[in-house]
Amino acid sequence: MRVPFFFLWEGKISAGTSNSTPISNLDIYPTILEASGITNSSSKLDGISLLPMLTGEGSIPERALFWHFPIYLEAYQYGQNETRDPLFRTRPGTAMRLGKWKLHYYFEENEVELFDLEADISEKNDLSSSLPEITNELLEKMKAWWEATSAPIPQTENPEYIKVN
Repeated sequence: MRVPFFFLWEGKISAGTSNSTPISNLDIYPTILEASGITNSSSKLDGISLLPMLTGEGSIPERALFWHFPIYLEAYQYGQNETRDPLFRTRPGTAMRLGKWKLHYYFEENEVELFDLEADISEKNDLSSSLPEITNELLEKMKAWWEATSAPIPQTENPEYIKVN
């Protein structure tokens, strides 16, 4: 979720241009369409064109970005993960970033974690208990996104799920 991305377009993007605005891989297709002069108003695209930001002719609005993963992903090797769970690299959940905030939601136990990415890039300090207003505000946005996108939400618990304290 924090992977650097770069664009090269001679004569259009100035060398050395840098920007820390979060983007999504979903933005690449709309960007290519706009750069190519292709308009297709009949298609609803999930991403936005980054062209104004890339060419220095504008910016893109701050927006929430979502990563939805409603399934389990098995661990590489039992107990050798940096995650919360020795059995899985990831559990079913959704992550959301808005500005400096990142919210994780885990479906197994309806748990949330909130991180300030400016102060805690490694996501070690869960602020959800100490900042309930921000946590609830972001969670409401996440729930609205689930509804708007008809995101699949797991309804049955995994019988092999083991909670690790």
